[in-house]
Amino acid sequence: MHKPLARITWSLLISISAFICAQRSDAQVDKPLAGTTITVALRSLPETDLITSKIQDFEKSTGIKVQVVTFPEQQLRDKLVQDLSTKAGQFTVIAIDSLVIPEFSQADWILPLDNFAQKEGAKYDLTDISAGARGLLSAQGKLYALPIYAEVTQLMYRKDLFEQAAVKPPTTIDELVQVAKKFTNKAAGKYGIAMRGLRGFGMNMYIFSGFLRSYGGQFLTEKNEPNFNTPEGTKALEIYSDILKEFGPPGEANFSWDDVQNAFTTGSVAMILDANNFYTRIEDPKKSGIVGKIGYASVPSGPHGQFPACYSLGFAVSAIGAKSNEEQQAAAEFIFWATSYDIQMASVPNGLVSQTRDKVLNSLEYRARANPEWLSSTAESWKIANPDYLPRTVAYRTMGDILGVGVQEAIAGSKSPKDALAEASAQVADYLKRARLTGTPRSYTEP
Repeated sequence: MHKPLARITWSLLISISAFICAQRSDAQVDKPLAGTTITVALRSLPETDLITSKIQDFEKSTGIKVQVVTFPEQQLRDKLVQDLSTKAGQFTVIAIDSLVIPEFSQADWILPLDNFAQKEGAKYDLTDISAGARGLLSAQGKLYALPIYAEVTQLMYRKDLFEQAAVKPPTTIDELVQVAKKFTNKAAGKYGIAMRGLRGFGMNMYIFSGFLRSYGGQFLTEKNEPNFNTPEGTKALEIYSDILKEFGPPGEANFSWDDVQNAFTTGSVAMILDANNFYTRIEDPKKSGIVGKIGYASVPSGPHGQFPACYSLGFAVSAIGAKSNEEQQAAAEFIFWATSYDIQMASVPNGLVSQTRDKVLNSLEYRARANPEWLSSTAESWKIANPDYLPRTVAYRTMGDILGVGVQEAIAGSKSPKDALAEASAQVADYLKRARLTGTPRSYTEP
């Protein structure tokens, strides 16, 4: 009497089970990496803050769980080296300086993204990212990171003061010195220029290297021997240290990029030479007292030409932290999302200017918000920027830190430029010898 009902019940249960299985199967197809957890190490910047604010969208669409760990700039660099060199593997995705790509890739600390990018194909459109940014994040013909942002240096100056004094923006370093002198009045707390003085391969070396190049100086010989303790190198450091000692604010020897920004936005200096992404802050009424009074120009040239610095911060997959295939795939998926066209376009209304995609830079929305003078200067600077502006070698991080100490000492006046370079050269030579790099062919081309 109850058998038909039983058959109906079993049929219903089977149908429900089949439906649930089908749903699970569809979910697995749509979100094959669901349940995978990745840890992202980064530093707080407007660009990274925008990305982290949208991570829930990424988690919802992929099922991947993202944990974010934030460090200050210098601490992030130290943490990454410690984590990777000890093979601790705490982080799956790392925010990495373009300056250390050669070192990290040669140590097998990061994975090439080429194969992952090929799978993404037209969906990601790698060619839309500027060639300069891709070059900075590549080594030995392989792409190791994708850009969160890229920057190039330019001259920023008080346009109102220049117009009042009938002074034109300097186009040569000799003119830069004269203009800095003209706008310096130490008794009134006014100074001609501010630039980075703080030691470090990513601090004073980032700006000073442009002076070194402009006077014909180089870093290494073809056989990886130090090559900066030369008349050209000495002249460059004399100019750089003298202009900051004579026409820079007190404490210039300890100035980081943040101090340079503060000196400019508070109105105490007439010029700064630093990254074009300063635009976001120096034109922000909440952070700057000189909004609308700023002019933008290419870096001044020396006897051997113009050498703007260029740099990119990118996301890379840690070869130490991404242990499984699933973690590597999830890490790559996060990087493609975080550096996508959609994310970069989402940053435009926030006033961010460090986009690296041509379609974003050429969009009407972007151009409507950017200062035309800044935009023109940025475009011109990228045209002449060279990814090998700083030595793209495993030796640079240590070499840059050593030389950065000498540059800071020259600015502080504790050593003459000649003595500072001589001591730094001896220390670099000893390091290269101990690292067994001396005598090996140079892996990059000096500009």
